[in-house]
Amino acid sequence: MSAAQLVSLTLALLAGSVTLLGLVIVTGRALHRHRDRRNARLSAGVRPWLLELIGGDSEEVNEPLLQLAALDRRVWRAVEPGAISLLGKVSGNARTAMVRLLEQRGLARDALRNLSSLSSVRRASAAHVLGLLSHAEAAFPLVRLLSDRNAEVRATAVRALGQIGTAGAAAPIIASLARGGVPFQLVAQALIRLGPGARPALVEALSHDNPAERAVAVEVLGLTGAVETARALVGVLAGDSSDDVRVRAVRALGRLGTPVCLDALIHATGPAHPQAVRVEAATALGDLGSPRAVPALRELLADAHYHVAHNAARSLARLGRPAAAALTETVAERAGTPAAGHAWEALAIQDLQAGHPPRLPAPVPR
Repeated sequence: MSAAQLVSLTLALLAGSVTLLGLVIVTGRALHRHRDRRNARLSAGVRPWLLELIGGDSEEVNEPLLQLAALDRRVWRAVEPGAISLLGKVSGNARTAMVRLLEQRGLARDALRNLSSLSSVRRASAAHVLGLLSHAEAAFPLVRLLSDRNAEVRATAVRALGQIGTAGAAAPIIASLARGGVPFQLVAQALIRLGPGARPALVEALSHDNPAERAVAVEVLGLTGAVETARALVGVLAGDSSDDVRVRAVRALGRLGTPVCLDALIHATGPAHPQAVRVEAATALGDLGSPRAVPALRELLADAHYHVAHNAARSLARLGRPAAAALTETVAERAGTPAAGHAWEALAIQDLQAGHPPRLPAPVPR
């Protein structure tokens, strides 16, 4: 075969492949549109029952529940995606009724079976459904999925375990961060949903080797107001090897607001601590809201690091009359210095919050 014939054959094969691909795409789109129209037609007559199911009280749902539970398989396949979508949007009696329907249709049973599917898409979809159903029996199988080879499956399992709310899943959820691929915020949200029952696992995680696990434990303890863990968090602030974990510990202590938190945060503003920790501690003292922090914050107005001084001033602006007096004295006694500038800014913020025109800055002495 000559070179010209070879080129012609190659072009012909390429043209045929492009034509075949085009036919596949067009056919696929046509089938998709046909399936959508068919499903819309099949579900149109059922939609009133769904609306009645989620709109009635507990004594009025039996009839639509029976009607929907008795649908033949073809019609149910058309209705099921919409029913699952509704489950994530309703609460109270409406949610209870939807869960009853989906359980009766075997959705939980099928999803449990699909958790061991060879398809990662099916495993993730099954985990998603079981989370929406808050299906307690799925907790242990979902924990196994936290070591799945697919990152999306692991992330979906974390979210589902948070929705189910089994406190015993806290330790495996925390450990999922070490495997990678699961977003930090997703793990934190799941742990928050587990409630106080997760706190023993969170406290234990404060001593884990992985800094991400320690960080998420600190973050969640602060967000959930676990005041009984304040001393443990003070220990993290004092000795953790990760600056990120220590910054999160500062933030958590500011949220908890116990006396031991105040002393630790004042100490954390000192020069022995990394700048990031000092900056966050200056803010956390404002979150704490204690007038006892005023002297320490006033001293920080003259700090050499801008953000430490700036955050100290913003915290003073939140601490009421004792702080206002300290700010006014700083403006008068340190006129023309950066400390006075920070103090004046904080006073201006207080004026605006009180609905008064902001005061003019003090003149710089010549």
